Amino acid sequence: MATNKKVSFLKEISLSVLLMFVLFVICLWGLFIVADMIFDDKNFTFDEKVFADIKPWVSPLHTKIMQVITFIGSQNFLLPANILLIGFYLFFKNNRSTAYKIATISITSVAAMFLMKFFLQRERPLVPLIAKVHGYSFPSGHTFTSVTFYGIIAYIIYKNVKQQFLKWLLIIACFILVVLVGFSRVYLKLHYATDVIAAFCLGIIWLLLAKWFLVKREKNNEIHSSATT
Repeated sequence: MATNKKVSFLKEISLSVLLMFVLFVICLWGLFIVADMIFDDKNFTFDEKVFADIKPWVSPLHTKIMQVITFIGSQNFLLPANILLIGFYLFFKNNRSTAYKIATISITSVAAMFLMKFFLQRERPLVPLIAKVHGYSFPSGHTFTSVTFYGIIAYIIYKNVKQQFLKWLLIIACFILVVLVGFSRVYLKLHYATDVIAAFCLGIIWLLLAKWFLVKREKNNEIHSSATT
């Protein structure tokens, strides 16, 4: 009986690792394609087309909505949200391991984002719809940090919500929110579409790496537990 449980668990883990690897390769490939198009080929046709496609939809109402959405992906929102989430697991759940993982993913993702911006130094769009912001454009920081934060939320939901319909509804809502944050950056002309695409790819890569390094011990413990029951 214990052997069957172990085999079943290992199969599940193997499929999970395979899917993670495929997603990792796709995102890494996408990141290199975008970077090559922008920095090596100097091809901005895609970015210009996206701006042109969005232009007919620009209106004062839509701009106000996009400003609200973009705030949800800003550090002014995500920094307190991360602190509250870490504090919740640290003080209310008494779960130092999860608090440590959330803090590690948050800090390292922000560091990686600023390093890429510093080395690549792509200028932002010249005429934003709202007040011009400082800093470099590639990748989109709002999008990258939104992917990591709401990705953590989605993972917590996946692990803890038992009702299947509610679980996937909340996970899809997290995904839609991240997409909207990315779109808001392009709509407001604070980033190019390629900045956002690169941030999506980089954010997913970061989450996969975090899961691989930070959750690996947890999986190994589960395998050991299954083997001994």
